[in-house]
Parts: sequence; C-alpha cells; structure tokens
Amino acid sequence: MEKPIFRIIFHIDLNAFFASCEIARRPELKDVPVAITGEKSSKRGIVTTANYVARKYGVSSAMPLVQAKRKCPNLVVIAANFNLYKQVSRQFLDLLHTYTDQVEKASIDEAYLDVTALFQEGGVHPVQLALQMQQRIFNELKIGCSVGIGPNKFLAKMASDMKKPNGITVLRKRDLPQLLWPRPIEEMFGVGKASAPKLKQLGIQTIGDLVHFHEVERLEWLFGSQALKWIEHARGEDLSIVDPQRYEVPSSIGHSTTFSKDYYFEREIKEEAKKMCLKTANRLKKYGLYAKTVSLQLKDTHFKQMTRSLTVSKPIQHMNELYPLVEGLFDDHWEGQPLRLIGVYTSNLVHTNKTTEPLNLFNYQSFVGEGKIRKTMEEIKNKYGADLIQKGIQKGKKNE
Repeated sequence: MEKPIFRIIFHIDLNAFFASCEIARRPELKDVPVAITGEKSSKRGIVTTANYVARKYGVSSAMPLVQAKRKCPNLVVIAANFNLYKQVSRQFLDLLHTYTDQVEKASIDEAYLDVTALFQEGGVHPVQLALQMQQRIFNELKIGCSVGIGPNKFLAKMASDMKKPNGITVLRKRDLPQLLWPRPIEEMFGVGKASAPKLKQLGIQTIGDLVHFHEVERLEWLFGSQALKWIEHARGEDLSIVDPQRYEVPSSIGHSTTFSKDYYFEREIKEEAKKMCLKTANRLKKYGLYAKTVSLQLKDTHFKQMTRSLTVSKPIQHMNELYPLVEGLFDDHWEGQPLRLIGVYTSNLVHTNKTTEPLNLFNYQSFVGEGKIRKTMEEIKNKYGADLIQKGIQKGKKNE
C-alpha cells in the first residue's frame, strides 16, 4: 500500500473517568453530584475528579473537599479505587485494539488511534467510525467519551476538548482560524499553567496571537525549543506518529503522598518516605528496571515545592538501596518546616544494574556481591592472565 498523503487521527477521552467508573458500578448515582477523592474522611481532602452533575455546582478537580461541599452540600464523596480504574482502562484499550493495532495510550483515560488505513481500505466514514466506537464504549463500559478527529495528534487532542461530554469534533487545518485560534492560550495543549501567564505578558492572549507573533527568537530565548513546537502546533502542524509502544516502558517511576495533616516530626515523615520507596522499588522490579537518578520531592503547608536529586554510578532497584539515598537527601535539605507532601521518584532508567566502569585490579571488589567472587576472579584472570590473581589461603599455626 502506498504511503498516504494524509492521516486520520482520533483522540478518545473518557468523560470524568474516575467518577464514571464508580457510577457504572452504582447506576443510582447517575443523576447525583459525585466527587472522587483520595482523602474521603479528611478535611484536607482534594477533589480528584467530579462528574458533570457536580461540575454544574462549580465543583472541579484539585478543589479542596471542604470548598466543594460548600458549593454542593449534597455532594456524594467516594474514595478513589485505583485498581478499578486500571481494570476499566485495560478494557478500554482492549476495545480500541479490536479496530486497529495503531493505538497509543496517552493516559489512564485517553488514547490516540491512527485510523488512516481503515479509511483507505474502504471502511466507514471517520465520523461514522467515531460514532460506532463511542456507542460501543458506552454499551460495554457504561462510560461516555469525547472524540476528536484531525490530521495529526495535536489537532485531534484539541478537538476532543471542544465538545464535552460525549461530543465528536472534526478539526481540519482550514478550520483553525474559526475554531482554534480564537481560544485562550491557556487552553492550548502543551502550554502549562506556569507558561500561560508569561505568554500573556508578551501580549499572546489567544492561540492565534501565538501564530502571528513575530519575535520568534524572543520566545525561543524565554521558553527554549518548546516555543518552536508551540508555534508549529498552533499552525496545525504535528508530525509525531501514533506510537503503540510509547508508554509500554515508563521513563520514570515514583510515588508521592499528600498527608492528611501537617507533618512536623522527622520520624513520621521518614516512615512515609519508606512507604514511597517500597512502592517505587516494587514497580521497578515489575518492569525489570534499575534507576540511576533518585529524586526527593517535598511540599510545605504553603504549597512551596522543593525537589532534590542525585545520580549514582551503579543503577539501583531494591528498597534497601533506594531508601538510604532518599534519607540522605531528606537529611541534607529538610529545614524542619511542616510538610503536606513527600514524593520519591526514579529516572534515568536502564535494564541492567551493571556499571559501565571498566573492570580492573583495583576496583574489582566493588563489583562483587553475594557469592559472585569466583566469577569476578575468573573475569580478571581471563583479561590479565591466570597467574596474576589468586585467592589467598589462611594457614593455621604450626603445632609447637
């Protein structure tokens, strides 16, 4: 088959995913305002997500639970069940794979599909195909979704956000002046909360303003290569492919926890750090990965965040290797302030714990561990000669 001169990309986003999973199990909550939180019983709980009924009252993600209940006194609060959400996410991806193997998981509740080949092979029109998928997802998972259709991943992603919930939107390059460019710059996918105010200070209020901003070098100086990517996307250009393997192996692994109260005491904080290290180590083992970089994240009661990292020469995987490094970072950088969050993250991941340092007579002991002395000696003998190193024998005293 010839390489297509166009692409048809879908972005499918499950609506209010965590809340929808709970409502699918408890249909009686369908018309009730529902919020999901990790801290159901805590006054410091935060709304993870809310269904669209709750959103009509002004309840939104990242809102303190106390505030959400003030806005919506009859709000039903449900503690997050991540095992359930992961199971439904797998079912969602399995369903998409019945249409094409060109599926890229973007997060737990969204995915990209390249359906170009389906259209070329005389299949249904893309909008009809989107309707079929949307209906199947609702029938089989009891969850609604929004579908964006575009010639590339960026436009498909932007399109899926334009009609929520349960919308289907086509966004082509010729539609950009009317549908995309008038939108506020903070709604552009890829522009973070920290970058949007800085762009506005430059007079870039909308996505269209970014397209027509002529001081490209100034943008590049302020934001690096990311600025050029923003401009390309705003013009409707995105050559990135739908990559089914993209998230198969994570680029970083870690865990964090938000405390239910202010943590002042070193012992309590370190106990939480140990839990995060254990979870992180278990995930490293699950993927068969080792980490060369370890990071500690702390957030105080004023939500001021601090992250400190270190890189080791020999990659690590186990809890008893990870925690001492995290504890050292904590001891060096915590100044006694009360904390609301602690996180442990690993990155620079590799598939082996072997160091790249060359083996020689003076460093061989650092390579040896738990019954590997004989193997190490053999390696040195093979490299330097059989007579160069021998295992010592302790002689007993002669009888007098």
